[in-house]
Parts: sequence; structure tokens; C-alpha cells
Amino acid sequence: MKTILASLAVLVCTLASSLAAAQVTLYQQQNFVGRSFPTNGPVSDLGRMGFNDRASSAIVERGQWQVCDDIGFRGYCIVLRPGNYPSLGAMGLNDRISSVRPLDRYGRGEQREYYGERDRYSDRPYDQRYYERRSDHYDPSWQQ
Repeated sequence: MKTILASLAVLVCTLASSLAAAQVTLYQQQNFVGRSFPTNGPVSDLGRMGFNDRASSAIVERGQWQVCDDIGFRGYCIVLRPGNYPSLGAMGLNDRISSVRPLDRYGRGEQREYYGERDRYSDRPYDQRYYERRSDHYDPSWQQ
């Protein structure tokens, strides 16, 4: 009986921790059709997974996710909040995503900070009412 209860406790803890983790699923075609690539952690090079420059839609189940058009979380990046994104074309990222990572509640992608990465933490979340193409250069107006 104690063994069954211990196993049940481990199972409950495992399920609870997986529910708290962030998750995003990228789809090869618009409207969540075609091959999919789910992840709950950072992927600095989608080419290694066979999914580089192939995402056309996405579903963010939990957390905020930074998606970038270059490997290593560089290039043009935006932040996706939980929700369904049937087309990434409006954001300028259709078939262009090369890296993806979850952000913490402060908008940071990693605990370690490398030279030149501070300005990427201020990436503006995607909002259909406001769309601005940005580069990797800091602009104080993004903080408004």
C-alpha cells in the first residue's frame, strides 16, 4: 500500500511540474496544419531539429516565447504570448523562424547574460494593433 501511495505521489508531482512548464508548438503550414514541432525549452538552432525556416503558424500553450529569424536568438525577434497564431506572415516570420526560447516573467530568456544581449530582453510582445519591425539596436521608444 505504501508503495502504491509513493508511486501516486511521484506521478502527481511530475504532472504538476509539467503543467507549470512553458510550451509552444510550431506548425509547417498556416492554420496549424502539416508537420509540427512542440518544445518546452529553448532551441537555439531549429535546423538541428529539421524545422529551420519552416514554421507558418504557432500555438503558445503556456508562457511567453521569443522567436527569432536567426540561430542563437539573434536577428529579428518578437515575443509570442499564450494564444493561437494561425499565420506568422503578419509578423514577418512566415518560414523564417530559426530559434525559439521561453522567457521568464521578467522577459529574460536565460539566467546568463552575454555581451550585446541586454536589448533583446526588451522585445515588444506581438500585438496585431501595433506592429513594428525592429533591428538588434536599442531604441528607448520601445520601452513605452
